[in-house]
Amino acid sequence: MSETPFRLEPFRDDEIEAAIAELFSYPAFTEGMKLFLPEALLQQVMHMKDQVHTAADFQTKIVAPFLKVIEKISIKELSASGFEHLDPSERYLFISNHRDIVLDSAFLNIVLFEHGFDTSQIAIGDNLMMHRISELLFRINKSFVVRRTGTARELYSSSLQMSAYIHKLITEKIDSVWIAQREGRAKDGNDRTQVGLLTMLSLSGKKDLQQHFQNLNIIPVAISYEYDPCGLLKTQEYLNKRADPEFKKSFKQDVDYMLLGIKGQKGRVHFHFGELLNDQLEALAEADNSKKQLEMLAEMIDQSIHQNYHLWPVNYIAYDLLHNSNTYNTHYTEQELEWHCRFFEDQVKQLQQDSDDAGYTYLLTMYANPLINANSYQQ
Repeated sequence: MSETPFRLEPFRDDEIEAAIAELFSYPAFTEGMKLFLPEALLQQVMHMKDQVHTAADFQTKIVAPFLKVIEKISIKELSASGFEHLDPSERYLFISNHRDIVLDSAFLNIVLFEHGFDTSQIAIGDNLMMHRISELLFRINKSFVVRRTGTARELYSSSLQMSAYIHKLITEKIDSVWIAQREGRAKDGNDRTQVGLLTMLSLSGKKDLQQHFQNLNIIPVAISYEYDPCGLLKTQEYLNKRADPEFKKSFKQDVDYMLLGIKGQKGRVHFHFGELLNDQLEALAEADNSKKQLEMLAEMIDQSIHQNYHLWPVNYIAYDLLHNSNTYNTHYTEQELEWHCRFFEDQVKQLQQDSDDAGYTYLLTMYANPLINANSYQQ
């Protein structure tokens, strides 16, 4: 019995109408929308679905109105900066820190679109495409698949394929690409680029990695959420893994994270597009080998992200609570301190298996780490 060929790419425009028809044929999808969407938006989606013929149609007629509702109910203020580093005629590889399963890439595309730039294709792990409905949604919305399951040979083959695909999209000016700096979210707020990701990206290059990465037009993107709506779940997951090293989330739990991440309160959210790394990449010529070059590149991406965080009072307060200090008390008011103390206490009360306050420490660290990382470059 032959294996079903692995498909990397999102749906082509000539496949969109059939995909939309299939998506809306599933009662679970339409019933889910009734539970999730306000009535006015639900009616708008049902009316507009027959006018969706391309991925661009889907993003402008369905995704954008949906995200505006999500922004209204869950975000106090959405802002973005660094557009002076972008050229609308160019295509880029956006590498960002990863806070939310769905919204990091979704709102990145929204702010790009609203500032006159084309939206990017999105790298999504195959663990989020286990259900046909989620696969249809992601593939219609310009998402391609990062394969995380399979034999070592299959994973290497798909990495080669993905590396070549990303290289083609950017060098032939087809589309920009968004990919997270690591597999999965940085649950403790300590954003670090995985060298393994850069190794994958390098597979389509020749011996000259410096030129190869310059051709990819890498733009680091710093994403700053004031509050992480999944912070409590991430802390509980940490405690579960601490109690049972074999603990793994189920697909249903991934879906729970997605839904909470979408609807949960985030406070203020800021996206910053850093400078193109091409000039910095000249330094790769000084490295002795490819491993050193990849490590240098990871550090360049991390430095850009860390230095361009938008820090909020919660970050400074978490640091001071974590260290029992008043080091950053000029960055918040007494009222803000009191409010956040109650905020953290209310979160901790909901935790299980936290008899030694490990969860409390983890939660504070999650919010303090962006500040710690930002300050590491000021010494």
